[in-house]
Formats: sequence, structure tokens, C-alpha cells
Amino acid sequence: MWKNNKGAALLQVLLVTVILAGLAAMLLRASLSRSSSARQTHRVVASQLLINACQVEVNALWSIKSPDTFARDMSECWMTCSAVPGSSTACSLGTNATRSHTCESKNISGITYTVTASFTSTTPDTNGQCALTYEITDNTVNTEVVL
Repeated sequence: MWKNNKGAALLQVLLVTVILAGLAAMLLRASLSRSSSARQTHRVVASQLLINACQVEVNALWSIKSPDTFARDMSECWMTCSAVPGSSTACSLGTNATRSHTCESKNISGITYTVTASFTSTTPDTNGQCALTYEITDNTVNTEVVL
């Protein structure tokens, strides 16, 4: 009756192998998608925590200024200026004033990150506010971290 049992058995084995390979590929794709998503979420949360810590540091820096000094610095988007308000000495970039502040470095999982807060313009916008950006740098390879 059935003279070619080997062929039928081989066909069954191949069919089961294809089904198992398809299932394995689907499981691997789902697992990889979840781990990639979790890794990206971890990076975003860690970056936000670093930026929040730097914001606290910048706010502390500004809170010790007198009202006159703070008003003068914000009118020209200076992070710090050592010139006395009302004196003939003006704020000068690189001499006695800066537009950025490098926050305390943080070590996370063996990698040291530094956050720098910088004003992006020299004058306030139409709402009277200076645009402030935060840059996270990975000190082990000295490159900007992509978020």
C-alpha cells in the first residue's frame, strides 16, 4: 500500500519544524520589542532625573543673587556675572560672565554624566524669558548622549 513512508515522515518533520520556527520568531520579536522599549524608557527617565538635578542646582545658584543682580543677569540672559550692578563694569562673556553652568557630575552604573545648562540666546524672547537648554554628556567617551 504505502511504499514511501520515509517521504511522508520527512514531510511531517519539515512541517513541524516550520511551525516551531515561526513560533520562535514571533516570540523573539515580541521579547526584543519589549526589551527595546524598556531600555528606551529607562534612558528617558534617567535623563530627566539628571536634568531635574541640574535644574535644582541652577535654581540654587540664582536664589543667592540679589534682586538687582538677578534682574540684570536675566535682562541679558547671563547665567553668572561678577560685575556689581550699577557699576561702570559691564558683563563680558569669558571675562566676568558666562551663559552656561556645568552641573555636578553624576555616576550612574559606572558611567559619569555631566549636565550643562546653557542660555541659547543673548536677549529674552517676547515674553521676557531666556531660552535655557540642558545638554547631557557622557564623560567616558566625551560625546553628547542621544535621548
